[in-house]
Amino acid sequence: MAHVHPWQRLCDCRCLVHHNLPRTAYNEPGCACTITCATQPLTLLADPWGCVLFLDQGGDLWHVLALANGTFDWDSAGEIDSRSDFYNASVTIEHLLRQAAHVLHTSIT
Repeated sequence: MAHVHPWQRLCDCRCLVHHNLPRTAYNEPGCACTITCATQPLTLLADPWGCVLFLDQGGDLWHVLALANGTFDWDSAGEIDSRSDFYNASVTIEHLLRQAAHVLHTSIT
């Protein structure tokens, strides 16, 4: 089975904006993708922060606020600002997610 990057996959979560389309942006208005959408990159649920952390196409750490019933406020998605209280922790988390992504990728090639 060949590895396909998340941003090359088609949305399978019935989001009206992305369903059956590739997802090239994470903060498009009206997006209702779930965290289990095929287009979603490597993801870490960060309950204490009330969000989900994930690597974007370039391997940079992004966050998206969690809403009720497993949905997310994709309009709020973005990189963690260096002024954030969570910035120092986010640098470590980004590094660890990149390492995990590398291990996963090399184990299937």
